[in-house]
Amino acid sequence: MMNRKRAGALALFGAVLGLLAVEPAAAQSTYSSTTDAAIQGLNSNLIYVAVPITILVEGILIYTVWKYRKTEEAKPTQENRRLEITWTIATAIILLFVGVASYQVLGNPYVAAESQNELPGDAAEEIEVYGQKYNWNFVYRNVSVDGASATDVALTNASIEGATVENVTDEGIVISGGSASSATDGALESASLVNGTVTAGAGNASQYENRTGETVTFSDVTVSGAAVEDATISDATIQSTNTMVMPNERNVRLNITSRDWLHSFHVPELGLKTDALPGQSNYLVTKAQSTGEYQLYCAEYCGVGHSGMLGSVDVRSQEDYDSWLAEQWFGAQG
Repeated sequence: MMNRKRAGALALFGAVLGLLAVEPAAAQSTYSSTTDAAIQGLNSNLIYVAVPITILVEGILIYTVWKYRKTEEAKPTQENRRLEITWTIATAIILLFVGVASYQVLGNPYVAAESQNELPGDAAEEIEVYGQKYNWNFVYRNVSVDGASATDVALTNASIEGATVENVTDEGIVISGGSASSATDGALESASLVNGTVTAGAGNASQYENRTGETVTFSDVTVSGAAVEDATISDATIQSTNTMVMPNERNVRLNITSRDWLHSFHVPELGLKTDALPGQSNYLVTKAQSTGEYQLYCAEYCGVGHSGMLGSVDVRSQEDYDSWLAEQWFGAQG
């Protein structure tokens, strides 16, 4: 009977550990990112094991001290093979559980990222991150946005087709309508032009004074104060400082480096942390699960301005993210 009880208890203990090895998917939905979910899930599983063991060991210790507190002379313990076998097997099960659970997390591409890691779902958004005393800088390359709108923007090297001359002023040729494109970095492939003023590149503006209401075409001109709709931006490069914007519910791969000396990129709420080393790239991959703003720190002492090397990670919906990219690109033109 005793053997069966011990065997049953041991089997129950192993089953409980096995169940704890799998974190329920529903519980992970409360985390800010897939990276945070993997790390915190492992921590929780290890605590589930550590707390009962701690209580058991401390309970045995307290019981032993109390029971033998009045014993004047220590007595030799008797060999108990069953007990030794039991705790050996239990220890092996615990270590196996810890090893398997840790391996699953450490092998997770959202925790241990490499440059060529394959990720489930759509292609990852690539963001370059570099620390440079005492700021965080972010570069977005090969950016493409469809259906963007903007007002009061400047366009250089622009081509305008089918525009209507509205007026000629000291500032330039006021036009409306037509379509616009631009050959500057991150080409504006096409856009519906609402209005704007051609300020350079059209030759002598006075020649258009008598052409009010006519449809005209311009090439390689500069346009200021333009309003555009339904714009398509392709292959753009966008930069920001101290605020990294990233889309929600989409894989994001961060290429992290430094332009001077050692820094450390750390966003605790998203579970992101790695060193930024000069001349070397470290990668982090994550997928945010909740929109919002998260604090970014430098976690490595990097000089007198270290305490002020702060930033933020702004997680937005895909629509808001695309709008931000378009706004940044248009704002950098002219």
